[in-house]
Amino acid sequence: MAKDLSHHRRHALQLACQLPEDSEDALIVLRLTTQLVTDFLAVDEPEKKSASVIALVGGNDCA
Repeated sequence: MAKDLSHHRRHALQLACQLPEDSEDALIVLRLTTQLVTDFLAVDEPEKKSASVIALVGGNDCA
């Protein structure tokens, strides 16, 4: 993991100032933010999504 630098601390302070006052709510926001960064913004390995497949089976034969 990268070393904490002064600009990291400055960004953390800027984000912390925007958190809710209730500590439980603030922790929820931080957990969701961490999830957003690791799942959505991660560029190391793109998520492989499966394609939707529709199978047409049977049907009415009008003859």
